[in-house]
Amino acid sequence: MTDPKDKQDPSDASESTKTALADGDTLKIRLEEAKSIAPTLVVISGKPLGKSFYLTQETMILGRDLAADISIGETAISRRHTEFLISAAGVQVRDLGSTNGTFINDVRLSKDVVHTLNDGDLVRCGSTLLKFLKEGKIENIHYGKMYNLATQDDLTQTFNKKAILEILAEEFSRSIARSTSLTLIMFDIDHFKNTNDRFGHLAGDYVLKEVCSLIKNKLIRGKDSLGRYGGEEFALLLPDTPLQIAVDIAERIRTTIEKTQFRFDIQDIPVTISMGLSSRDSTTKSHGDLLATADKALYDAKNQGRNRVCVR
Repeated sequence: MTDPKDKQDPSDASESTKTALADGDTLKIRLEEAKSIAPTLVVISGKPLGKSFYLTQETMILGRDLAADISIGETAISRRHTEFLISAAGVQVRDLGSTNGTFINDVRLSKDVVHTLNDGDLVRCGSTLLKFLKEGKIENIHYGKMYNLATQDDLTQTFNKKAILEILAEEFSRSIARSTSLTLIMFDIDHFKNTNDRFGHLAGDYVLKEVCSLIKNKLIRGKDSLGRYGGEEFALLLPDTPLQIAVDIAERIRTTIEKTQFRFDIQDIPVTISMGLSSRDSTTKSHGDLLATADKALYDAKNQGRNRVCVR
């Protein structure tokens, strides 16, 4: 027989078994965030899976062409495949005489017929399936966060290596198609192992996060791409940026990092970076060539004493 004294008093239940109180403000915050988001097309099947394309211009073209507003590199998509017309009245869509057609909820649009999209409609071009979301939908935030989880480095909140290499390949092709400049900066935090050994790995993580946050939020443009290439090495991609302007940007980043006070657990941590630059020109045959050249320039900067910018 069980001793009555052995019966557990519900009031004695451990904290881990109790239901936590929900934060009632969370949904309100998300809804407020969503209000500022434009109508969106989200890739739900195909590549780049999970990516959101925001419909922010009066007219936007979807196609395989790298100059398209919504560029999707699928061979079954025509160079200029579908047009989206955005106004206060909503979003309309029409096929541009594409080879494989534009489908709305699996119904093919006739050429030049204009169709008004409803929230949640599925748009298929080639084998790529996109979901249309009206402005202000909380789903826009959800899809954006899911895409970030797949493409971002957890620690630094920059692109992960796979994502930054994919962006590099795409921007390289776009640079050729549009005959525009493209510069890649590879940079490395100097003597980072010594930072970890002297101040601890938590301090090292702090330095990585703060350096990236400073660069992303204050020193580059929204269309530039920063990614963690490995360990303490990063890649910064500057579209539409000639080499000399990129050198000025790199010097500004380098001097800002050098002059910034990084303080962790009441300790000041000296931080400098070495940077190597390469710009696309007639001799650059692939995005791999651009990467290799920038990497060699980075090694030049290290071999010449670090805390400097070198160009190849």
